Amino acid sequence: FLYSPLKAFDKEAVKAFFTRAGVTLKTERGGRVFPASDKASDIIRAFEAVFRKKPELYDIRLNTRAEGIVTEEGQVRGVKIRNLTTGRRELLPAERVIVATGGLSYPATGSRGDGYAWARETGHRLADARPALVPLNASFSGEISGQHKPEDLMGLSLKNVALSAWQGKKCLFREQGEMLFTHFGVSGPLVLSCSSHIGRPLEEGKEIRLFIDLKPALSQDQLEERLQRDCGQAGSKALSTMLRGYLPAALVPVILAQASLAGKKKAQTLGKGEKEALIQALKKLVLEDISLRGYEEAIITQGGISVKDIQPKTMESKHIRGLYFAGEILDLDATTGGYNLQIAWTTGAAAGRAACLEAKETGETKEEKPMRQNHHIAIDGPGSSGKSTIAKLVAKETGLIYVDTGAMFRGMAIYFLRQGLDAADEAGITAACRDAEVTIAYEEGAQQVYLNGENVTPYLREEKTGQMASASSVYAPVREKMKELQQKLAAKKDVVMDGRDIGTVILPDASLKIFLTASVEVRAKRRYEELLAKGQEADLETISRELAERDWRDTHREIAPLKQAEDAVLIDSSYLSIEEVKNRILELYQGVK
Repeated sequence: FLYSPLKAFDKEAVKAFFTRAGVTLKTERGGRVFPASDKASDIIRAFEAVFRKKPELYDIRLNTRAEGIVTEEGQVRGVKIRNLTTGRRELLPAERVIVATGGLSYPATGSRGDGYAWARETGHRLADARPALVPLNASFSGEISGQHKPEDLMGLSLKNVALSAWQGKKCLFREQGEMLFTHFGVSGPLVLSCSSHIGRPLEEGKEIRLFIDLKPALSQDQLEERLQRDCGQAGSKALSTMLRGYLPAALVPVILAQASLAGKKKAQTLGKGEKEALIQALKKLVLEDISLRGYEEAIITQGGISVKDIQPKTMESKHIRGLYFAGEILDLDATTGGYNLQIAWTTGAAAGRAACLEAKETGETKEEKPMRQNHHIAIDGPGSSGKSTIAKLVAKETGLIYVDTGAMFRGMAIYFLRQGLDAADEAGITAACRDAEVTIAYEEGAQQVYLNGENVTPYLREEKTGQMASASSVYAPVREKMKELQQKLAAKKDVVMDGRDIGTVILPDASLKIFLTASVEVRAKRRYEELLAKGQEADLETISRELAERDWRDTHREIAPLKQAEDAVLIDSSYLSIEEVKNRILELYQGVK
């Protein structure tokens, strides 16, 4: 969803904006960018400076609350406001409205969730909201919870530890970094990131346990070896004294309690079972009774307006013309590290530019035509996953136009092969791309691919063609040429397209996105049997190796890599029949039409 807007307004654009506004920036460890002054107020003053440069362009209303959006026949008409000092209500007429009211965190800033209500009233779908990047309530496990509480360690910071979150045997989160004990439980960067991964299961009543690995740099065996050595050299030292070389002093009693060991015990007398219990405690300090803290402590809100209802390039609503949404109100969130601010800057820039451009183009006087609601189906996935077969069947059932994008890339690949080009010859392929014209046509209901006027459909499925298509598709000129043609087709007709970047690049606003996959072994066997059925020679091991190599290239290429779109539905066809996959997609399509 964010591919297009990020391309138009990325982190460098954000830095350039604030630099022009007079903010001196600095870059710290991990590529994190801050005002050189470390003052957030400098960012606020930068926006004020922008307003002051051209005050005639802005009408800033203080002590005023927006109370609703006014729409008429699918077009936004204005905003209802109320002056909090006088109580006077009025309607501000507007043909373009950008809603950037945030989520539910930081209510003191006016972020009270009003925008959610307006979105719901205007027909938009919303994902349930919950606090995210938020501290966690927690207690120590079992019997030790009566002896020790996180509040006893309040203010203790742990660095270079690993935190993992588990729902039964399923690991929901694991990262290494820093965390902090508080009077209610735990906080810090690791915990904040973790909260975004466990919010939904906690909301559903699932039990979550946290494990702190206090020595993530050491394996169990390495830790056992070190403990064996240190105990042997401890002499008459008490175990609690020796452990201060492993842990902050305040944490030693907690670890001893979890291991059921007495601190006064001489370290050199530890038995094998006791050492195993101590290692377990050091590698898995358990926290239970996990719950999220409230919105007043949350950095962001998770959930919000479904991005399926928003045009990704412009942030305009798919339901109400002239209505745009930006920032945290959208169902977009990320972990700590400035990513959520980048989402806010990027979506805000996309909405602002689109609204202004549309206003200039229309002069705000033309009668606008409703935006055509598309019914495209985008199917992405690795090679030989059955995308083309399924896409053709789905197109036949739905009446949509089938566009085999892979065949178009293969048509271009045939031209490169005929020119004697090597897949690694980027300059040669870039030059040849300008002279190759690939078009498609439908003859007696079947798609035909034409290369410079010649029907090359019979040669599309040759292995050398597939290899060249995959290798050459990493080059920007090739992808741009294909993208232009494919988007032109989709602008006129509702289509089913299959490929490797349809849902992420070509049709990012498709009404249904599918990521169809299967194991390499299954895909290789399918391709092997397909070739044998055609009377061609085939080697299963070679096909399997080539598929794995193609998967790696497709997922690691710099431009439009193969990946599942955030709003795509994953279907693993390894153990499904063609009919079962087709029916699953048709069911999903009926749900979004």
